[in-house]
Amino acid sequence: MSFADNLVYLRQHYGVTQEGLAEQLGVSRQTVSKWEAGTNYPEMDKLLALCDLFHTNLDDLMRGSVHVANKGDTERYDHHMNRHSLSMVAGVAFILAGVGVQSVIEAVDVFGDNFQAAVFLAFVVVGVMVLIMGALNHGEFKRRNPSIEPRYPADVLDRFGRRFPLMIAGGVGLILLAVIFLVGASPDDAYALVGGVHLEELLLLPFMLTIALGVGLIMWACLQKSKYDLSELTYIGHRRELGADLPSTAVVKSPEQVRAERIMGVACGVIMLLALIVFLVWGFVPLFNQIGGWDGIDKFALKEAIRSGQGGFAVSWIAFAVGGILCGIVCLVGSVAFKSPDDWIAEAKQEDAWLKYAQSDAKEDPWARGPEQQESSPDRPAWK
Repeated sequence: MSFADNLVYLRQHYGVTQEGLAEQLGVSRQTVSKWEAGTNYPEMDKLLALCDLFHTNLDDLMRGSVHVANKGDTERYDHHMNRHSLSMVAGVAFILAGVGVQSVIEAVDVFGDNFQAAVFLAFVVVGVMVLIMGALNHGEFKRRNPSIEPRYPADVLDRFGRRFPLMIAGGVGLILLAVIFLVGASPDDAYALVGGVHLEELLLLPFMLTIALGVGLIMWACLQKSKYDLSELTYIGHRRELGADLPSTAVVKSPEQVRAERIMGVACGVIMLLALIVFLVWGFVPLFNQIGGWDGIDKFALKEAIRSGQGGFAVSWIAFAVGGILCGIVCLVGSVAFKSPDDWIAEAKQEDAWLKYAQSDAKEDPWARGPEQQESSPDRPAWK
């Protein structure tokens, strides 16, 4: 591709007009038109400015193909994000699987407690190492590629949009099936033996593996959604910087909206952590003397007490319900408290079909407006 072809592709790709690009570079529209026609070439400072604006290098712009380079960015970004997502899922899955493997070793009761703990810690160490390596590699990728700008085709985004709810529902379904399996397969007697092995301990392995699979599927779906969302936000943000007209479907959040969402997210996280603390304290404190106290905890007595609803566990689960309700209240109140007047006006225009129709009709025929509306500013709707 020639320089003229590359320039036309980049400008059309981001939806920038010749006037808009000329304004960014401080030249006339006719100059940009001559560049795209191949009758004239920009000076070196303008070429460097074009490279900065469109996140490309001089060699690709002048002699290469920016279209191929854009595809290369998307493929490289996609490969890295898939590997990063897999590392996050694998790290968490290793830790959850370690719980099940330790339970089987404990059920066989051939090795000592130290060996059981060592096996579990080995799984935890591997999982943590995978998580750390994934996080560091992701940070290094962002450092080495500060201007990478992936762009997925619409059919790829639509296909993932259809798969995302299925993956989330599948992950939740696997977790619920694991709970149903454990409840249905567990014997009534917590001390039941099969071939000299505690049956309940053996059931923990398939239970934890299914939980790991369900959690992994949910994490994969969320990380993949983040991959596509980040690429779209980067693309939309760059178009906005170039002064291009954004599509009606683009959602560009202001810094105030991002800050509000972060505040509400932190508040909900604190609420659920407090709910977990209340659940554990409320559940275990009444059982402390029954399960061994300071002399040591009898794990079978603890399981039997929890199974039969002794202590506070019969009602302490209410803490999570209350926490969920409080999170909902925080989100509802926050969504109203952090809205600016401009947000309210934009939302009213979007939701009120009559107002949109009246505004479009008034733009087409100014004399169709009433006297009061004719006197008001054309940029502001007349509220009654």
